[in-house]
Amino acid sequence: MSMSARATAPLQAPVPSRAPRLQIIRAPEASRSLVPFFLLCAGILLASLVGALLLNTAMAVSSYRIHDQQIRLTLLQEQQAELSGALESLGSPAALRDSAAGLGMVPAEATLYVSIASQSILGNVEPGEG
Repeated sequence: MSMSARATAPLQAPVPSRAPRLQIIRAPEASRSLVPFFLLCAGILLASLVGALLLNTAMAVSSYRIHDQQIRLTLLQEQQAELSGALESLGSPAALRDSAAGLGMVPAEATLYVSIASQSILGNVEPGEG
């Protein structure tokens, strides 16, 4: 087609396709107040802070109790060491000899053994003095 034919040709109107369907849209609901949400957030924050404070206080109390128990344990260990030393000194051969002499005992001259199977005393039996 030439330029003149194009200019003289009638214009065709576009064929309308289906018309869009119109729908009723509801108006948006009124927004709710944000006060309950902020109160809930503040309550959760306050509860967590109080919980952390109570936990910290409980840990501090436990720490003081542990410290007191450690001091008591140290004192008991010192007392045990003193008693163990006293027991060892009282169980020494010299202390036993002195205690036996104080009770009027005499040292044995010979060592004797008791045989349960034969129901007899083994060794040399010599009469002791006293």
